[in-house]
Amino acid sequence: MERKTTKLQGARIRSLRKLKGMTLMQLSEKTGLSHGYLSQIERGISQPSITSLVDIAQALGVTMQWLFSETEEKDNNPNDTVKDDKLVRKGGRVIIEYKDGIIDQLMTPRSNNNLEIIHSTYPPGTHSEPYSHKGHEAVLVLTGKLEVEVSGAKYVLNEGDCLSFTSTEPHAHTNLSDETTVALWFVTPASF
Repeated sequence: MERKTTKLQGARIRSLRKLKGMTLMQLSEKTGLSHGYLSQIERGISQPSITSLVDIAQALGVTMQWLFSETEEKDNNPNDTVKDDKLVRKGGRVIIEYKDGIIDQLMTPRSNNNLEIIHSTYPPGTHSEPYSHKGHEAVLVLTGKLEVEVSGAKYVLNEGDCLSFTSTEPHAHTNLSDETTVALWFVTPASF
């Protein structure tokens, strides 16, 4: 089955920014990102990091999910007798690839605003800058080794380890393994 990757819709960012009466310079001031970089994102020339996406979404007052195009979540399975927003099949996940190589797969329907489960894959050595958002989250490492920094405290998680924290605390993560690390994130309310 072919994997569908969801692409950031820069034009949607530009449209919302203009709708809110915000200049590129004002968005730059709110996010701390250069206006040139934001312009490249809006034109689809650059793909932002996770941290930049969080900053843009917060500055515009939307979820990260809003920044991406809508995709079909359901895998057309002839055995399904009910088509609704409760099921996400393996082939119907929203997949987001970031510029640093981290891949997020949304495991819960986009219509679920209360809980979000994200399957994250981290290539060796990948690192995010600290970011924060409203809510609570927990991370469970499935394979590899992941360092999660929360408000300056560093936690090294091995396979099977789980950490939970308030998402308003600045947090970042680093793959400390020489191999790919895989983790499940549980976030409430949904941030994508």
